[in-house]
Amino acid sequence: MIRGLIGILFIVGLALASEGGIDEDKVRFWKVLNTLVLVAGLVVVYKKWVGPALEKRRTDVASLVEEAKKAKEESERNLKEAEKKLEEAKMKFQETLKIAKETAENEREQAIKEAEEIANRIKKQAEEMIEVEIARAQNELRKYAVRKAIEISEKLVKENVNPEIEKEMIEKTLKALS
Repeated sequence: MIRGLIGILFIVGLALASEGGIDEDKVRFWKVLNTLVLVAGLVVVYKKWVGPALEKRRTDVASLVEEAKKAKEESERNLKEAEKKLEEAKMKFQETLKIAKETAENEREQAIKEAEEIANRIKKQAEEMIEVEIARAQNELRKYAVRKAIEISEKLVKENVNPEIEKEMIEKTLKALS
């Protein structure tokens, strides 16, 4: 169709050029006609190719905008969800840290208590061993004292007893027995 209009305009232009005389009214008429044909051609081109292309572009852009809105909403939803999970994780971490501190403190107290019990047992055993050793030493000391007393007594008796006194003591003992 556009080719046909261009062909008509071309023929009309040749016809005007071959007439020989230029009439201002005719030229104006043909200029207006050319302009109208050009505008009609532009309208046809616009409706056939440009209009649909622009409409398709508009719908594509609108679709992209709508997709972008949906993606933004999804991103915001995901961000809120991630922030919520982060808060939950922080709370769980704080709770775990608190429990760990309490457990460590309990373990420390238990270890101190056990160490004190062990120390008390060792101290008690040491005291018992000391008492046993003191008793053994006292027994040894008594035995030693008795031996020394016997030795000294024997020595004194040997030194101070003469045979006459010994004889006299034997006789007194025999009289006492009879």
